[in-house]
Amino acid sequence: MNEYSDWKVAWHLDRVAELRASGQTTPPHVQLILSDLCNHDCPWCAYRMEGYSSNQHFGEARPDGSMNHNPARFIPYAKALEILDDCAALGVRAVEFTGGGEPTVHPQHLQIFAHALDLGLRCALVSNGNLLRPGWEDLLPRFDWVRFSLDAGTAETYARIRRVCESAFDRFQANARSLAGELARQSADTLFGISFIVLHENWPEIVLAADLARRLGAGSIRFGALFSPALADYYDADLLASIRALIEQARHLNEGPGFRVIDLFDQRMLDLEQGRPDYRTCLYQQMNVYIGGDLNVYRCCNTAYNDLGLVGSLKEQRFREFWQSDAKRQAYRRFDARACQHCAFNGKNRLLNYLAGTPVHVEFA
Repeated sequence: MNEYSDWKVAWHLDRVAELRASGQTTPPHVQLILSDLCNHDCPWCAYRMEGYSSNQHFGEARPDGSMNHNPARFIPYAKALEILDDCAALGVRAVEFTGGGEPTVHPQHLQIFAHALDLGLRCALVSNGNLLRPGWEDLLPRFDWVRFSLDAGTAETYARIRRVCESAFDRFQANARSLAGELARQSADTLFGISFIVLHENWPEIVLAADLARRLGAGSIRFGALFSPALADYYDADLLASIRALIEQARHLNEGPGFRVIDLFDQRMLDLEQGRPDYRTCLYQQMNVYIGGDLNVYRCCNTAYNDLGLVGSLKEQRFREFWQSDAKRQAYRRFDARACQHCAFNGKNRLLNYLAGTPVHVEFA
């Protein structure tokens, strides 16, 4: 499970050294949200969930005063290329195209993907897997990883929790098979995985989803917990026991050469149960920077589209200018991680704080 290890930050010791020396560095990883518009309508999406922190500034007010929680907001094509150019110039190593909304809804997403690859940036995609436009065959096999969000084991549940027609489940399967087949045909090193966030509405289908992911040709299925205003209380003790048993059953029935069941559920539950971080300094916000579809820069995906996470805007300046500005440095320096209601990056932050701090007796290994 190396791709989900909290210890990955230790492979960026040059950035850790900069953090130790000045408290500032260039992010090795940028999350770029090309589109806030989505072709699905999941009520449990962090950006559309009523009462959740990432819903604070995501929606747009309609003339009648109601809120549109699926705004047709895109990073302009020229601006997206500019941001990628600046990423490469600054020394960013990897760009993850994710949501926000659905990245492949952006009308020029393929051209943007191609530009990132041509700049030498390592690329990844998080998608609901319902849109594969002609030309993806030349690009996605050059990505480091692609992850499709499934979150169901049957067409009925898929349609209900995503508020789409059941034919979308068929499209997901067809596209997943096409991607897996093309990666095999090209002998690509791209990791293709499927994700499943465990909800009240879908937990009985954990084993079905793992079986489906394996049969579609994915290399893994990843199970995780929902981050919501209820935090850990979303899952009661009986439900937790059932979920854990089903994940273990999914592993027993499906794991083998070429396919893994990745259990991040308990790790996410520990973060939810802890609540607010027990440390002040968040260094991870400089290792993985989130650029929203509204062209605002946020501390992370968990603090996106709210006042706590807002660091600055790229509407009137380049990413390179922003990142080298004193205003950005001050915004990171002043931030207290204990203001966050919860954190999905506790393990990474604790390691970074140790590596960039002044530990004692390190000679006594």
